[in-house]
Amino acid sequence: MKGRPKIGSVYRCPICGAELSVIRMGKTLGLRPHCCNEPMEFMEITNPTFRCGLCGSEIMCVSGESGKLDLSCCNESMKLSNA
Repeated sequence: MKGRPKIGSVYRCPICGAELSVIRMGKTLGLRPHCCNEPMEFMEITNPTFRCGLCGSEIMCVSGESGKLDLSCCNESMKLSNA
């Protein structure tokens, strides 16, 4: 693995193409997802995550262009939290 996993990190199955995104990291770096009996590949991309500054709600954009999103929660704009 070239990079270090963080919130929004993407892993892809080399067999079936399934993808997952990290939504919360534990205190250890032992994340080693498997699919189709093979280790999933760590991708050098990160899905953008947005957070509400008032209630703490978080969302993640998993496809498309996040720069075009206009996100709000609690009548406030949500801010990018994993830039």
